Amino acid sequence: MWKLVEQLLDVAGSLAALDKRRPRQASLRRAVSSAYYALFHRLGELCANELVGWRKPWEAYSPIYRSIEHGRALNVLTERGSDRKHPLGEEIERIGVAFKELQAAREWADYNPEPHPNPSQTLAGEQFSREDAIQLIAIAREAIGVVDKLDDAVRLNLATRLVTRSRKETRR
Repeated sequence: MWKLVEQLLDVAGSLAALDKRRPRQASLRRAVSSAYYALFHRLGELCANELVGWRKPWEAYSPIYRSIEHGRALNVLTERGSDRKHPLGEEIERIGVAFKELQAAREWADYNPEPHPNPSQTLAGEQFSREDAIQLIAIAREAIGVVDKLDDAVRLNLATRLVTRSRKETRR
């Protein structure tokens, strides 16, 4: 795993642990955002490593790394075949579930003024808690662990799907 990914997870954990008695919402929200971006950056790293190779010049590596789009990644990771399973297997389904949850939480954390990402908890007067943030960080850490253990064929196939579009998709 790339150091930036590790550091984003560490930053997320540190932010979630701040202010022992009453954590600040800004710290918890930034922790959620950092956890999501740790997974997102890990996917960018996967794509660039698989399709270009980490020893290549930045001019070749960076465009592939940067080519992942948030919405496209969600679609690829949550894709279902005719058998209602992900075409690349159960591991990608697990990553997809985590990515979807983290992406929704990150969008709430970065853009929504409501006190909790779950509307029913907001209506009940609950605020986003340290435990909520820690749980999301754990989800990111687990998903990154799954990415790190993918076999070579799945890694390459996933990388290709994350950075390319089929002709049908580009004609829309």
